[in-house]
Amino acid sequence: MALHLETAPYSDANFLNVATCSAEQKRILYDISSTSFSSYRAHSTDFYNVIKSYLGGAPLSDIVALSTQNISMDINIFRSLDINVITTLTVTNVQGLMGDQLQDLKLFENDTVIQTWVNMQTQSELDTLGVGLINSRTYPTTAQPATDNTATSASGTASPDSTTSPGTDSTPASTMSDVTISAFCAMYSNYSYTVAFLQTEVVSDEMKKMILPCVWKMALSSNVTSEVNLWFDVLLKNYLRFLTRNLISPIEVQSSSCQAFQKLVFYMGNNFTYNSTEFGPEDVYNTIRSYLSTGSGARCYNPSDPELNSTSWFFNYIGSFVKFIILNDLTSFISTSQAEVFWEDQANLELFNNSTIAVDVRNYYITQLFTVNPSFSLFKLSGVLLCSTDIPSAVYMSLNEANTMAILDMRNEFCNGIEDPQAFAVLASNIKTITEEIFVTLGGAASGLSNTQITSVPPTVLISSLSTLGSVTTWGQDQANIIIQSITSSGYQINSAAVLESLGTLVVGVPSALLEKIPASELLHASRNPAFVSSMLQAPELLQETFVTKIISVDTRLTEVVQNVPDALATKIPPSQLVFSEGSPNISVINKKSWTKDQATMFLGTLVESDFDTEQLSTSVLQGFTCTSVQKVPKTKIKQLIRACRPRTGRSKVELTEPQLTCMYNLIEEDLDQNFIDYPSDMLLYFRIQDVQESNCRSYFSALGAADFSVASSLLNKGQQLFSEARTCLGINGLSLSRDHLDVLGNMVCTLNSSYIQNSDPSILENLKACTDLSENQVAAMETLLLSGETQYGTVATWNQQTLEDLGILPLYFTINIWSTFTTTIRMQFLKGFVAKLRKENTQKTKLENLFKQISPATPPAEVCTAGSITQVTVSDPAFPFGYDLTQFDLCLDIPALKENLFTICSKVDDNDFQKIILKKLNKAYPSGVSEQQVQLLGSVSRVATHSDISNWNITTIDTLAALMKTEDGTWETAQSKEIITKYLQTSGNSLGSTELNIIGSNVCSLDLSTLTTITANSISDANFLNVATCSAEQKRILYDISSTSFSSYRAHSTDFYNVIKSYLGGAPLSDIVALSTQNISMDINIFRSLDINVITTLTVTNVQGLMGDQLQDLKLFENDTVIQTWVNMQTQSELDTLGVGLINSRTYPTTAQPATDNTATSASGTASPDSTTSPGTDSTPASTMSDVTISAFCAMYSNYSYTVAFLQTVCISPKEMKTNIQLSTSH
Repeated sequence: MALHLETAPYSDANFLNVATCSAEQKRILYDISSTSFSSYRAHSTDFYNVIKSYLGGAPLSDIVALSTQNISMDINIFRSLDINVITTLTVTNVQGLMGDQLQDLKLFENDTVIQTWVNMQTQSELDTLGVGLINSRTYPTTAQPATDNTATSASGTASPDSTTSPGTDSTPASTMSDVTISAFCAMYSNYSYTVAFLQTEVVSDEMKKMILPCVWKMALSSNVTSEVNLWFDVLLKNYLRFLTRNLISPIEVQSSSCQAFQKLVFYMGNNFTYNSTEFGPEDVYNTIRSYLSTGSGARCYNPSDPELNSTSWFFNYIGSFVKFIILNDLTSFISTSQAEVFWEDQANLELFNNSTIAVDVRNYYITQLFTVNPSFSLFKLSGVLLCSTDIPSAVYMSLNEANTMAILDMRNEFCNGIEDPQAFAVLASNIKTITEEIFVTLGGAASGLSNTQITSVPPTVLISSLSTLGSVTTWGQDQANIIIQSITSSGYQINSAAVLESLGTLVVGVPSALLEKIPASELLHASRNPAFVSSMLQAPELLQETFVTKIISVDTRLTEVVQNVPDALATKIPPSQLVFSEGSPNISVINKKSWTKDQATMFLGTLVESDFDTEQLSTSVLQGFTCTSVQKVPKTKIKQLIRACRPRTGRSKVELTEPQLTCMYNLIEEDLDQNFIDYPSDMLLYFRIQDVQESNCRSYFSALGAADFSVASSLLNKGQQLFSEARTCLGINGLSLSRDHLDVLGNMVCTLNSSYIQNSDPSILENLKACTDLSENQVAAMETLLLSGETQYGTVATWNQQTLEDLGILPLYFTINIWSTFTTTIRMQFLKGFVAKLRKENTQKTKLENLFKQISPATPPAEVCTAGSITQVTVSDPAFPFGYDLTQFDLCLDIPALKENLFTICSKVDDNDFQKIILKKLNKAYPSGVSEQQVQLLGSVSRVATHSDISNWNITTIDTLAALMKTEDGTWETAQSKEIITKYLQTSGNSLGSTELNIIGSNVCSLDLSTLTTITANSISDANFLNVATCSAEQKRILYDISSTSFSSYRAHSTDFYNVIKSYLGGAPLSDIVALSTQNISMDINIFRSLDINVITTLTVTNVQGLMGDQLQDLKLFENDTVIQTWVNMQTQSELDTLGVGLINSRTYPTTAQPATDNTATSASGTASPDSTTSPGTDSTPASTMSDVTISAFCAMYSNYSYTVAFLQTVCISPKEMKTNIQLSTSH
């Protein structure tokens, strides 16, 4: 107790309100005040007036003394007295205390305190008061009087006729807080008395609320089952509904007997009604977890105790609260050896047959069950337990065909929508003859059929089963191809929209040539079927594009095109067609559709000219924001558009590139406010520190923490710059970041070095989960932190599969240092779900390759297959090829298995060396040439192909070309892509049309000049805009010439023309670029840097100012870029100053520029004005950015002998990078 008050100051103070003080506090305050006011005792009324506020702490003797002094105590003071004092006062005492206020006892007779005192007296004594008080008790007991020296203890015995029935049905709840529970409970300390009372007394609900805490410990301490049942089923039957959060808390329940705890779990799970907000089932489970986690092993299980030897342990001690259990809880409650007798218990099995239980918990149960008893019958599993993906495949293999069908029926009933490829494969393999009825029974498991099984099914059966087969959502591309090929080879015609729709999910296997033959008007009709469109979205990109192209052909008017093409397939509309020249577009229609950035850029300028609520624009539309598209938009609306791009809950991020973000900043730089969450998070990367008021720097960095720091060019070094500023703002010293620092910094943590990761608060791991990538040093630091055992994930000894699940994306980066701490079984189980998720998110192949290299266990050298032959069941495992090293993969994969499972194997193997083995065996399987059907299934395996491999492939159809060129399968080496495209073009009738250009994309740069010249203007105009960044100057020039012709009709509208031509401007001659500089296009910095270097160095300050427009400020932002730096150093400082962006010319030697001619962007002739300078490099030029300038273009500046000699004799340049490149220029 911390009350130490001096008497004198206390007596000089106002009277204190001590109503909320504890009994002990009241007693201390009373003792002090009694001493403080002792001089008033000679005058009873004065003493009462000064002491009454503190009488709640007075002992019985002082209160009895006051009863003789005619003080007329008011009812509130009487009710504030200690309950033990009140219950011990006689009728005479109370009559003396109350005096003229005695009648108030009747007025407040329903008050709990008054009612308690009244029921402690005999009716005859109460009658002497003459106020009409009635004793409502029916059971006589013995009172426990308070002693004189303390108001909170109880001892002694009252007179025989004194009774203690402590309540009636009319007691109001509002006075409950006035009664000290501990004092009140003293009356129920006697077991015999309490049992008798609870069996016979009828008390009010409010009294039940008071009594329950008094007897609760007694009930929980009972350790005889019959006695426990008496408490819960009889004595407390009408009381238990008043249980509180406190009474069911771990502290209250921890010392309960096992019998009482079991009964409590049953009651709270089956009989208690949770109708208040005070506590819920989750709180009860928290108590269960605390109780069962105490000690080692399964608490309350004793095989030698008849009352505690039940194997229904989970049912008894967790019960219906099992839905809250997590894997860590389950493994902490029991030891593996001790729990062996629990898994097969029928009550436990039925308990875990609950779909609300976490999947990993159910899977763990199944794993343990079959570990203990590998031959456990599947038919003893019920409901969702049968759906576990951890049921060993050997269990399914042991089934005969009849039992397989029975299990399939059970799975169809309970496991709808649950995918288990390995179970599907085993179950399907047990079926010998496939009929239409079998397909119905198989349902989704039909995707487990092998290619051989599907091929063996008569086409007539396949055709009659199309409605069933078309509802399966897990077909592999190879399976769908085989089914479609089988039915069409038998004469089945896919020649109408109705037939196409009937295929359902099998549409993914339809060749594009068949789709081309169906009338466009019929496809338009099919496009209005949501189920069909959903299936089409799973089809290859080529099929989707063909479908959309046919729909567009029905009515090429843009308004009709936008209306007709399904929302989710709008991305396949050629961007160049999205120029609305017929008036304002229908915003509501456009807003519902999915768009690419190039598409949205085309129409946003027109869209924003109309009146609409910018807040309602979709993220898909907003990604089209550019300085070009908003030139005619008022600043107010620009700010609204930028605000609409801010992060919003329940809405996907508006993906914006660096030039778009700098554009936004440049447009409103002079009108920035301090409400940083109203801007796109990534835009905040480009704020200057002077834009942020010092008092708001924390809120700025907090909002910035949501940004993707990888958006910013590495040249800008934004991570280091911004962190330096954040350190100053947040007062960060040293290498340790607190939890608060980390909360503010957010994603900025992704830019920090390993020292910060190792030395900061362990919650830094949560920040790292949001990073798009981690460096080797960051990974090493993260692992060091985890292995220290000082994180929320605990020590290595406590790690399990749940730990890996909780770590989110971080296991993708783990090395063997972490993986070696987990058993092979845990790694396998974790991979099943983790890898499937990674593949759905199109995780980079290199990351997946590294994951498998690090996680795979080391295997001893062997000359024969020891890891198990690779079969359809093996490859159906989501974790495949885990468990196989390179040698074992080679030894265990035979050619028939590869041919049978080529698609599945290729889609799951990411390691380059493994993939080379696949190609080697494939060449052996098809020595005379790999068919197009097989080539289409190679996926990323194709990227390790040699010239010899590719020469063995058949590539004649556009479907094969499209399958090989999928960007998600990785990039091609130039020689590889050239060979593949050339093989395709060698087939009669094949050409580089718009579809082909969309397919090959940036691989167009691998083609010869002669091939590029065959591309027509129409092909370019109907294609997506090509990425020609890796093309040579000559290739760019050819592609620009074609596109310039292709888009000539757009020239009348400068912004439209710029939007369609900008991808190809790297091949534009000087004259065309100069012409663009007069058309107010606001060229973004990336397009400017992509221009031919000879064109750039010849542009004047006026030209560049005209080109860049609102983006001019980016020249300063990127001033360290080699291209920008080269141009800057070609200008005089006076000219640069006219731009007003702070560019500084760092050259020291004036030379004569070599202007580019109009008819070629790569030649240089003529003479510039005398003040134009061409010193193309200075000491400040960073070597790291030299690669941004193509050597051939750079060298063009040194083609003039006289100029070059003069330059080399006099100009000071950077010592390494620039000299190296100039040496190359002059070597001939």
